[in-house]
Amino acid sequence: MSKTGRNDPCPCNSGKKYKQCCQRRDDEAHIANQRSTAPPLQILQAALAHHQAGRLPQAEAIYRQILQAEPNHPDALHFSGLIAHQTGKNEIAIELIRKALSFRPDDTDAHYNLGIVLHEQGKLDDAAASYRRALALTPDYADAHNNLGNVLKDQGKLDEAVASYRMALTLKPDYADTHNNLGNILREQDKLDDAVASYRMALTLKPDYADAHNNLGNVLQEQGRLDEAVASYRRALTLNPDYVDAHYNLGNVLQKQGQLDEAVASYRRVLAFKPDYAEAHKNLGNVFQEQGQLDKAVESYHQTVRLDPKNESAEHLIAALTAKTPERAPSQYIEKLFDGYANKFDTHLVRDLEYKIPSELVALLKQATELPDKAWSVLDLGCGTGLVGLEIAPHARQLVGVDLSNKMLARAQTRKVYHRLVHSDLLPMMRGEEASSYDVIVAADVFVYLGMLDEIVAEAKRLLRVGGYFMFSVEALDALPGGIIDPENKPEYKLNQSGRYAHSASYLERLASANGFSSLSMVSTPVRLEDGLPIPAWAAVWESGASR
Repeated sequence: MSKTGRNDPCPCNSGKKYKQCCQRRDDEAHIANQRSTAPPLQILQAALAHHQAGRLPQAEAIYRQILQAEPNHPDALHFSGLIAHQTGKNEIAIELIRKALSFRPDDTDAHYNLGIVLHEQGKLDDAAASYRRALALTPDYADAHNNLGNVLKDQGKLDEAVASYRMALTLKPDYADTHNNLGNILREQDKLDDAVASYRMALTLKPDYADAHNNLGNVLQEQGRLDEAVASYRRALTLNPDYVDAHYNLGNVLQKQGQLDEAVASYRRVLAFKPDYAEAHKNLGNVFQEQGQLDKAVESYHQTVRLDPKNESAEHLIAALTAKTPERAPSQYIEKLFDGYANKFDTHLVRDLEYKIPSELVALLKQATELPDKAWSVLDLGCGTGLVGLEIAPHARQLVGVDLSNKMLARAQTRKVYHRLVHSDLLPMMRGEEASSYDVIVAADVFVYLGMLDEIVAEAKRLLRVGGYFMFSVEALDALPGGIIDPENKPEYKLNQSGRYAHSASYLERLASANGFSSLSMVSTPVRLEDGLPIPAWAAVWESGASR
């Protein structure tokens, strides 16, 4: 397809990515001046025919022949650069295309193709500059607007990327690839309904677009529309049975639906195509764990670590299944877990798992003291989507939240109750706060991902004013079956097979005493349901005394 706006385009486009149009010279004087050295147009066309048919050695040989006769021939330099890129010689490709542009700086297609090579090299600023030069020459170049949008997306400039995609669609409303790309951005911006509309438009224009079916499935999955997501993934796989990502995504949905045998089958198909897919091994391990096949789960997690030694999540799950108890869950594990959980967190936790800890903690605090109106400075540790914030906000003049998950923080922001939200692990954030700057610190269902609490409790003490309140919940080790194995040598905390920690009452009592807290209340309560059974927890409210 020739780009919009060129007069008398020649039919030498190479298809999906590159633009290859020989610059036809209709100026008789130019032809006369170049006749002695310029190759006949037919020779260049023959090279392009080989190039477009994928016969790269034959095309390259003719381009070289042309360059021997005319070393500065822009088309031969440009198209030789494309072959260099296609054969993995990217630096040579950049050099050749830039040389072509030095002789013909107004070659829109060369700027466009240079942008492609630079983008794939990760040189995003240079790629954007190349696409912008192409657009300065030909403003109605829809492909260049689309590709500029791709670069802007990779630069994290999502609003600018959306503008580029929308410009491409203004010029070319039936551009299925751009509708798909726009859907990807809208999904990142959490505009899920709009993303669905974009993917559906792409599929209206191009019903056999496997990528758009897969991407639509991803958004439907995030919206909790699991049956529809399965249908989208299966359609993608009908069109492309070897589509690894669609097999992987289908496995994820089947696991969520409890169709564990089918999920195993999907992950095994992924690994048949791509044996080194670390995340597929990890997810397969998750399914085995749900099935109670713990030895197989551990082996899958070990395989994940062998392929991806930095996969702290798999290491944590190995520890959970092999009776090891590290001091805390890795930040990587927590962040990834809750980024993936953010969109359904509130409905799943509150409605399905009957989670009531935020309201119960505030109720315990109300029993201990009179709750003021907009008077407290409150720090919400692991604020998540802001469930605690909603409960405590009527009593806070300042409410600060901190969480490892950006997607959780984005949800919390929509509550409009926080004065400041911080993306950070807990201790680094707390250490950056001024001493005696808070009246209340709350950690609801947060310490289940931390075993050792000594430093957190010490920092809470430093940050609280005298008479301030520290309230939190933990899973109760004492109340769990097999929680205290040896009464004479009972652990302070334990990592359970769920990947969460449980803490003993005696450990909490020791921490309170060592840090100058008075325990106003510590009650046993179910934190949530798991497999239909309540998980016992401690809900506590401590008061900060004078420093010793």
